Amino acid sequence: MTAVPSSILLPAGKALAEIRLAVNEAQVSEYQLLDNDQELNRLCQHWRQKDYLALDTEFVRVDSFYPRLGLIQVNDGEQNYLIDPLQISQWQAFTDLMQADSLVKIFHSCSEDLLVFAHVYKLLPKPVFDTQIANAFLDQGFALSYQNMVAEYFGHDIPKGETRSDWLQRPLSDSQLHYAALDVEYLPEVYRRQRTELEKLGRLEWLQEDCARLRHNYADELQQDFSQAYKSMSAAWSFDDTQLSVLKVLAQWREQRARERDKPKNWILRDHALLAIARICPQELSQFSRIEKLNRNFVQYEGKKVLELVQEAITHPEPVEHVFPRPLSGSQKKRFKQLQACVREHAEKLSIPVEVLGRKRLLMALFNAVTLQQEAQGRQEIDRQSLEIPEELQGWRKQILLDDLLEILQ
Repeated sequence: MTAVPSSILLPAGKALAEIRLAVNEAQVSEYQLLDNDQELNRLCQHWRQKDYLALDTEFVRVDSFYPRLGLIQVNDGEQNYLIDPLQISQWQAFTDLMQADSLVKIFHSCSEDLLVFAHVYKLLPKPVFDTQIANAFLDQGFALSYQNMVAEYFGHDIPKGETRSDWLQRPLSDSQLHYAALDVEYLPEVYRRQRTELEKLGRLEWLQEDCARLRHNYADELQQDFSQAYKSMSAAWSFDDTQLSVLKVLAQWREQRARERDKPKNWILRDHALLAIARICPQELSQFSRIEKLNRNFVQYEGKKVLELVQEAITHPEPVEHVFPRPLSGSQKKRFKQLQACVREHAEKLSIPVEVLGRKRLLMALFNAVTLQQEAQGRQEIDRQSLEIPEELQGWRKQILLDDLLEILQ
């Protein structure tokens, strides 16, 4: 454990809440910096006795696909710890801890943190409690930032000056370390308050379900299975089977290529270009010139491979699903607005943000599923047994929303 100035060390036996420095005035916080395997392993054994850990990560992600981890922050309810991942080599005790079901992992807006864990440690922490999601269930703001949450709860201002600093530099500055410690310092108390309120409202299970679904979003990343990536490209609604087969192969290839090169997907190939290639199914390099704003370097370095993939998809077509209905007609738009009005009405009764109860993306997924079924069956009546209900509507939202939404679509 690296020595830290005595002015910011926590005296033995006292909880953080008992001896704060003037956070809102001096903008500093107590912490211990962990940069050796022995101390981290010892603390992991200590943390196993806890009910929860507050966590955050600092990373750099400017021109790469994967975030480059620079620091892990931990608060166990008594002390802030800053783990230096560039100095640690033995991670087994820590990764085991991240999978311990008895230990709640508290994050604020954890999506990017989950990607860090999926990439660096090949795991997703569980169970997760996201204080940003909890805020929404408690009608305290949708997508509320950590800084604003701390201001609301405690009246303290958290500095933002180090948000985009270089977390891979060594040594890290005092300012960076203090900023990092503050990012977890308040989470345990926020968690305790939010959990109590959610239990009173009967919404703790809602929170747990939505946090578990966040983890599921990264299952493909862990399994490296990108065969369904093409389904996110709704502009392919008019594609025939051959074009969809090409799109499926190319979308999967782009996902894999972005990870191989550690570059953002759009650096490999932008969506519009991917769709254009699938639409024209090129057989020779010269046909790429028909695609607007297609990078010449892409044609030079990736063109031949893409042609091979196109030919393979045409010769041996992949199984595909026509999951993209036509753009909404005038009457369909009217019914979709009725769906949105239904969600707004229920959200107002529950005092939760509309975005939490039923985002436009969720409603569109249900609308599309019903439309595709009706077109396939040639009748308006909905067969609930065979209907592919979106996952988000199979949990706590089902009892609240599903019957009313399907009645509108009937």
